[in-house]
Amino acid sequence: MRSRVRSLRTRLVVTFATTLVVILVANAAYLLITGRRAIRLPLEAAARQFAVLATPALGQSFDSYFHSGYFKFRQFVLDVLGRSDEVTAILICDVEGRVLFDSREIASPPTDAATSLGGRLLEAVRRVEITEIRPAREGTGAYEIVVPYLEDWGRHRLSAVYHVSLAGLEGQFRRGVRRALELVALSGLLAALLGLALGTRLTRPLAALTEGVQQVARGNYGQRLQVRSGDELQVVAEAFNDMSSRLQHTIGEMERRNAELERFTYTVSHDLRSPLVTVLGFLGLLERDIQAGRKQSALSDVARIRAAAAKMERQLRELLELSRVGRVTNAPEDVPLGELAEETRQSLAGRLATAGTELEIGADLPVLYGDRARLQEVVQNLVDNAAKFIGSREHPQILIGARPGPTGPICFVRDNGIGIDSKHHQRVFGLFERLDPSVEGTGIGLALVKRIVEVHGGEVWVESAGLGQGTTFCFTLPPRRSDPGPPPLGAPA
Repeated sequence: MRSRVRSLRTRLVVTFATTLVVILVANAAYLLITGRRAIRLPLEAAARQFAVLATPALGQSFDSYFHSGYFKFRQFVLDVLGRSDEVTAILICDVEGRVLFDSREIASPPTDAATSLGGRLLEAVRRVEITEIRPAREGTGAYEIVVPYLEDWGRHRLSAVYHVSLAGLEGQFRRGVRRALELVALSGLLAALLGLALGTRLTRPLAALTEGVQQVARGNYGQRLQVRSGDELQVVAEAFNDMSSRLQHTIGEMERRNAELERFTYTVSHDLRSPLVTVLGFLGLLERDIQAGRKQSALSDVARIRAAAAKMERQLRELLELSRVGRVTNAPEDVPLGELAEETRQSLAGRLATAGTELEIGADLPVLYGDRARLQEVVQNLVDNAAKFIGSREHPQILIGARPGPTGPICFVRDNGIGIDSKHHQRVFGLFERLDPSVEGTGIGLALVKRIVEVHGGEVWVESAGLGQGTTFCFTLPPRRSDPGPPPLGAPA
């Protein structure tokens, strides 16, 4: 848990969100304060102008209708108040400070008992200039504007007191503060989420690289990083992938070679020992037959010794061929599969004739790219293997053809022979694997095919519906590239 708190992603999220919230709070406070002032000043100016313009008409209406037609005067005052949202009350006072009219008591008829003003208001109503009386504590949002009513000949008898309230502005300001706080909170949350997303995106390559290194340290050499950040981290990730790929390939090759070495050791001690035992056994028989003068038996012993020696020689030769694949190579070239098929037909003509097997070569065969001699071995071994296991079919047939595949043509050698059970599909490519010991062979041919195809960067597999359903051996090779790429493992540079 401690590592998470101190992780780069967490620190990035906290820093990003805190910085954004501070900036938003500062901006919101500045905008609210300046906005409040910007709105308040025009409102106060409008209230002052309203008071100046309304006072002459209000004074005249008071003189004309207050005593003789109070209803009309009251209606006039209501109309005046309705024209301003900021002016909430109007008082008419004489220069002695007596309140002759108060709009807050507009429903009551006028009486002789007048309220008297004092203090700053009394001083203001006696002046002949406009006076604003604000409370000692700023920010209350209410104040009075005192405007003298001057008659045409300059007589100052009355003054109008306008009570101005900016409560709407204050309410608007409080709502603005509330909305600003909500916006800041929402923005902080969004900033945290955005920071988390950005932090995850920025730190994911580092986390992936760290995990990749740990996986390789644990022995998982197939670890690959998918980093597409377009920066130095991507370069590091690509270098890591290349290193991991090479390491995996090298270790895989070492494991395969160790397995082959183990199988080779087993073969030397078992498969090669069998013909050697035969040779030694028949040498003893040959010695006794010669001593007994049994010429025909001696010749038979010699024939058996020769056959055992030939089998051993063939096994050693094929083992040598297998060991050379990937280490000794010819320059790659374009190799038409049709030519390889024709050469195979000629080289295996005797075996095909003996088995009574027809070799058919398909049309529109592709052009392969690789070591011609090795590719010839692939086709020849596949056809030779098919001829061995063709069985006792009435019309045995072998077809060399190709069909479209997802990444290029799939080359195949198909027969209508005995078929292979699905549980043996992978086993047939093993070194010295012989599913039917009664059939001649060393069990190296298909292993050699697999090795050659894989060294060329391709794949090989077997398809068969089961026993008696025939067999199809398929292989694919990568297309020719303008960049030949690295040579096969162990090949001379």
